[in-house]
Amino acid sequence: MKLVMKYGMGLYGVLCLLTGFSGCEELDHSISEDPYGGGKVQFDLRLLSEDPVPAKGYPGDTVVFKADGLLNYCVPEKGEYAFKFYLGEQETKILAATDTTLTVRVPDECVSSNTYLVMENQVFYGPYFPIEGNISVDKSWDLSAKVVDGIVYGSVSQYGKPQNNYLVGGFQHLAQYEHWCIGHVNSKGVVTRWSASDFGTDYGVKPSSFEGDTPPYINSISAFEDGRMLVSGMFSAFEVYNPKNGGLYDLKDRVYVNNIMVLRSNAHPDTTQQYVFEDAGKESNGKPIRYSFSKLNGGSLQPIVRSFVTSGQKIVAVGNLTQYVCNEYASSYVDSKQRISPVASAFRMDDCGVLDSTYRLVDKVGHYSGAGGGNITDACMDKDDEVVLVGSFTSFDGVPVPGMVRLDADGNVDHAFLENLGTGPDGNVAMVRYNKALDKMMVVGGFEHVNGQPRQQMAMLNPDGTLDETFVPREIGGGTVNFAQLIDKEKVIVSGTFSTYGGVPRLGFLILEMDGMAQQKFNVPGAFNGQLYHVAETETTLGSYGLLLMGSFDRFNGQKANNVLMLEVNLDH
Repeated sequence: MKLVMKYGMGLYGVLCLLTGFSGCEELDHSISEDPYGGGKVQFDLRLLSEDPVPAKGYPGDTVVFKADGLLNYCVPEKGEYAFKFYLGEQETKILAATDTTLTVRVPDECVSSNTYLVMENQVFYGPYFPIEGNISVDKSWDLSAKVVDGIVYGSVSQYGKPQNNYLVGGFQHLAQYEHWCIGHVNSKGVVTRWSASDFGTDYGVKPSSFEGDTPPYINSISAFEDGRMLVSGMFSAFEVYNPKNGGLYDLKDRVYVNNIMVLRSNAHPDTTQQYVFEDAGKESNGKPIRYSFSKLNGGSLQPIVRSFVTSGQKIVAVGNLTQYVCNEYASSYVDSKQRISPVASAFRMDDCGVLDSTYRLVDKVGHYSGAGGGNITDACMDKDDEVVLVGSFTSFDGVPVPGMVRLDADGNVDHAFLENLGTGPDGNVAMVRYNKALDKMMVVGGFEHVNGQPRQQMAMLNPDGTLDETFVPREIGGGTVNFAQLIDKEKVIVSGTFSTYGGVPRLGFLILEMDGMAQQKFNVPGAFNGQLYHVAETETTLGSYGLLLMGSFDRFNGQKANNVLMLEVNLDH
């Protein structure tokens, strides 16, 4: 008490000196009340962080959690509890309590999550409780625990082996290796170095972007029948590492391109070489210098949203494109000039880059005007080489469209598709994913209806534009859907920022049935944070059925993640 008075007098004296003695009487009243009065009393109970018994469980299981001081706030024999217990982000039935234990029943539908007690708005956290089901992370898949420092947009399998993939994206490193935008991952999730024998070469590849400070990215990859790969996105050159040059890069090791190029099956540029002689002022000592040029001499001056290899092994590029470009090289000089042709949102060329004059070239009267009133955000190609474009645009080639349009194999607007689509989505369409085996596509975006039917943020469409009446999403709460892909096993993989689905806590990740139902056994993962861009059906490290998740995400099931992850999924029961 004397200590309190001493400091009280000290404060009084200081205040008097600061304000003058004439105001001291008024200050008496202002400091006479306890400034800390009215604070909430801290309750004397705890939910301990020790593992419960059992440490994980299934819906309906009885679980005993360790606690302290519970009997001060409950009468167990009467079933009276002043606190509430939460598991799976929902209130959970309390079965019994002692002063040091709390027995609860796991809800019938729930996800893995932290546990906690709530009493008069005060929260007491306990341990993380995993919910068992038919899905788990393959912790032996090596890359899951390694650095992937950028978005992974997609993959293509190597030589038809789905467990071996080339990943593409906006990253610069995979694991401990520098890999700009593309890298190979084997069946164990181990990143293969560019100098490895798998690639049959001794140099590496690095894409470059010259669009200001924007880093390069590859957002689309597909395969030719002969194993070559088509990549596109935003990049203007590939720099080829030359060990004979002391590991340095120089002009002759740079392959210039225009946002699209063909790679050989070992992921190195499919190039041709040209000699430049001394009289061109490019070399001394009379020795010619060899420059590499992309065999695909064609591209776009704008970033490409998606690109595809057709059944006839031609190339279709899609995006907010207005200019096709190719380089006109002199017969013996590296210097070149560009030839530019107008295009309207999409163009087709052969694998050497020769523009296809039969595919939607802009004519003199501007018949092909492309997307209007908004942008193209995504596209897919169906098994008949028809391309579906989606986005925020409201017209295409002068025809009113609801943010979706299909181009036939000749690049013309498919009016039958538009008739079947009807009023279409009543908001923008952000993404489309097509499943060739099932011949259906998933669309997601800011819509609530499709052709007048309720479809909150995602819908399944038939290839002719009609709505799949079977797939009906349940109510989505707490956020949005940003990805949906139909896989061959007749499941729909969904990601987003939502916290509930059909009124049940589902924390940003879903595996849905073909009718939109979320079976509990496939929907046990805890918090997901980010967005998926692609899901590949593949094999786990044990040879079982797996899903390779790719995107931009830093948490899965409440645990740290790095944009790529392998899941083991048991579909048998």
